[in-house]
Amino acid sequence: MRFRFLGDGDCPDWLLAEINVLSRMTSIKVKLLGQLVVKSIVGGNELDEDKVKKLTYDAKLEFDDAKAIIAAMELILISSVRYGVNATDLSSELQQLGLPREHSVAIGRLHTDNFNCILDSLTAQSLRLSHLSSGEMLPSDEVNTSSFIKMSLKLKKLDGIETTTSINVPKSQLPVLLEEMKRVRAMMEGI
Repeated sequence: MRFRFLGDGDCPDWLLAEINVLSRMTSIKVKLLGQLVVKSIVGGNELDEDKVKKLTYDAKLEFDDAKAIIAAMELILISSVRYGVNATDLSSELQQLGLPREHSVAIGRLHTDNFNCILDSLTAQSLRLSHLSSGEMLPSDEVNTSSFIKMSLKLKKLDGIETTTSINVPKSQLPVLLEEMKRVRAMMEGI
C-alpha cells in the first residue's frame, strides 16, 4: 500500500513494528510522548530521558524500545508535515497500519496543533550546511598603515561544532562588501 504521509511510498517494516509497540501504550501517554517529540523537533534539543522512561514504564518498554518509538513518531510527524498531509488522512492511514483509533486521533491532533511550528523548523534546517554565528573585525597593530582589514567569521555547523575563519578584506572593498551583504539580506527576508 501507499501512504500519503510517507510521500506516497510504502511503509517501512521497522515503522510497522514500532506502531505495534506504540499501541501498547495508552493514548494519553502517546500524546504526552508526542509533545516531547514535537518540542525536540521544534527546539532542536535532546529529549529528556527521565520523562521518556516515566511515560514508557507502564507499557513495560525497555529504553531501546522507547528510542525506537520516538524515532517512529519523529518520522510520522516530520513526514506528514513535509508532504502536507491533513490530520484526518494521517489518522486514517495510521489506523490502516494498525494503530488504535484513540492513538491515531491523538497523533493527528498533535499534527494539527504543531503543523506550522514543525514546518518552520524544517524550513530553517533545509539546505543548510552551516550558519554564521558571529562576525567581527580583528584589531590590527598596523590599522593606519595597512590597506587590509582582518575579519573573523564564526560558522556553526549542523553538528554544533563552531569553526573560525579569518579573512583579509581590502579597505577599499569594505563598503562594497557591506552594501552587497545588505542587499542579500533584503532578498533573503523577501523570500
